[in-house]
Amino acid sequence: MEEIKRNVAYKAWIATLLSGNYIKGAGQFESGYINVKDNKVSRVNLVGSIIDKYQGNNYLGVSLDDGSGVILLKSWNEDVNLFNGFEIGDLVLVVGKIKEYNNSIYVSPEIARKLDNPLWLKVRKLELIKEYGEVERVETVANINPGSSHEDDYVSNAIEEKVQSSSNNSTREILLSLIENLDSGMGADIDQVLEKSGLGDNGQKIIKDLIKEGEVFELQVGRLRVM
Repeated sequence: MEEIKRNVAYKAWIATLLSGNYIKGAGQFESGYINVKDNKVSRVNLVGSIIDKYQGNNYLGVSLDDGSGVILLKSWNEDVNLFNGFEIGDLVLVVGKIKEYNNSIYVSPEIARKLDNPLWLKVRKLELIKEYGEVERVETVANINPGSSHEDDYVSNAIEEKVQSSSNNSTREILLSLIENLDSGMGADIDQVLEKSGLGDNGQKIIKDLIKEGEVFELQVGRLRVM
C-alpha cells in the first residue's frame, strides 16, 4: 500500500497564523493552508505557554501563547488525552493542522509535549526571528468553550482525520522507540537506529520527516533525541 505523505509541520509565529488568509483545499479532503513566506502551511510546529484550558464532553480547548499572540487548540474524542496532566502555565510543543471555523483560525493538535526547560521558548523565538523577523503581537478573543454551535466543525474534522489516517504510523513508532532506547545521554546514533530498524532508505526518509515535524531533533550531527 502506498504511504500517505504528511505535510511538513512549519515553525511559525502564532501572530502570522492569526493574521494570515486561510485558503481551503481544492478537493473535499485536501488540507487548507496559510501562505507563510512562499510556503503553503497546513501543519505547524508551535512552542508556547498554556494560558487557558476548557474540557467538556468529548472536547478540549486550550489557549496557547507564544508571545506574539494566542491561538486556540481544539481536540475531540480520544485526542483530548493529548493534554492529560497539562496545566495552565505549562510550556508545551504542539504539532498540528491549521483549521478555520467561522473565520477564526485554530489548530487541531496531533502531538503535544510538555517542555520542562523554559529556555526552549527563547530558542524558538530566536529561530523565528532569524527565519521571519520580529512581529507585532496580534490580540484576538477566542471562544475556548465551543458550545453546541461547533457540531459541524467536529463532524468535518472527524471525517478528515479518518480519510487522511497514515499507514506509516507503525514504522514511525518503531523509529521513535529505537531512538529513545539507544539514547544513553548523548543522543542515539542515527546509523545504529537505521541498522536496528532494518528500514534502510525508507527509515532515513521517515527520520527526516520526524525532524521536520518536531518529534525528533539532532542533539549533534548524527545523533538523535526524541523531543
